[in-house]
Amino acid sequence: MTNRRRPPVQVTPLIEDAGLFKREVRDVPVDLVPVFSRNNRGDLVVKGIVRPAAEIEVIFAGRRLREAASLVERMRKLRMQGARAALNGHEAMNQISQLRLPVQVRGTWRFRFQPDPSGWEVKNYQLIAAQWAFADEEGVTVLAGWPPAKQENRVQERGRAVRARNAALRAVRAARQQ
Repeated sequence: MTNRRRPPVQVTPLIEDAGLFKREVRDVPVDLVPVFSRNNRGDLVVKGIVRPAAEIEVIFAGRRLREAASLVERMRKLRMQGARAALNGHEAMNQISQLRLPVQVRGTWRFRFQPDPSGWEVKNYQLIAAQWAFADEEGVTVLAGWPPAKQENRVQERGRAVRARNAALRAVRAARQQ
């Protein structure tokens, strides 16, 4: 299969966001579980849970990957706290899915189909993060990421310019007639 990806040097924020955010961007409250992985593009994939107890994947892609470092560090500390609590006899904290960090994610939904062990295709939901907010250890809200870069719609811009020019001409004509 041919690799049609552009070299990283040629990828601008506008090109990157046009590929990532194809649908409407929404605010989604997610409880992140400290389970990390990478996909074939090198993006960070974190397990998340949305209400009502639906398991999803949250993707931190492209230039937002560097911004996710503070979130990853916060989740690693949460995981260490859970391990320490398990050593002290709190068995409930030993289960990794019980460790959750509430995060407000602004992003877009995407789904993909993956085969399960029996061969049936199962729909898997992914939330591609543009911006996110979480509370650090002191309780201060940390905001990270960037809103999606929007492509200029030149047809709309030309239409606005024409309408403004026509309105100015009508105003001049009306002033002359008086």
